[in-house]
Amino acid sequence: MLESPGSPAPDGATEPRASLLVARGELASVAARIWMGGSHTAIGEPIDAEDLAGAWFIDCAGDMPSHFRPRAGRWFSCVFPDLDASPTRLFRIEQIVGEVAIALQSEHARPSPTELFIVCQHGMNRSGLVAGMLLRALGMNGDDAIDRITASRPGALSNHAFRRLLLDGR
Repeated sequence: MLESPGSPAPDGATEPRASLLVARGELASVAARIWMGGSHTAIGEPIDAEDLAGAWFIDCAGDMPSHFRPRAGRWFSCVFPDLDASPTRLFRIEQIVGEVAIALQSEHARPSPTELFIVCQHGMNRSGLVAGMLLRALGMNGDDAIDRITASRPGALSNHAFRRLLLDGR
């Protein structure tokens, strides 16, 4: 992680930041740390592109700086709009969440991530929906997933449709 909050990237933009949702070993059989954040946010710890060799990324907005993608261990593009409605490509989100959940829980999955970053533009709604769906896939109920996300990222999941999806078990 970078040493100073909001430090400029080489191109003058602010570096992406993320908040820790799940520590290593906190959920049964999940060894990776799970982070939620955004490419343009002041909340959380800065993400350092140099430290991403074993990290996986789920990019929900397509706004991550281009120098992050080749450094990540695995990159999932899962871009969808932050509208107060169910995403039209919800099946794609479910596929990615399912694949990542299986990899996180399998001691035989290689390579498995050491860090998982779920990011959107500001690290609030899109990343919140995907993070919540992943937490549910890992065994957490909807209320607990929402509580975990909003405790780590105050103001997150203000999108009522996304909250309903998490509470309804999607």
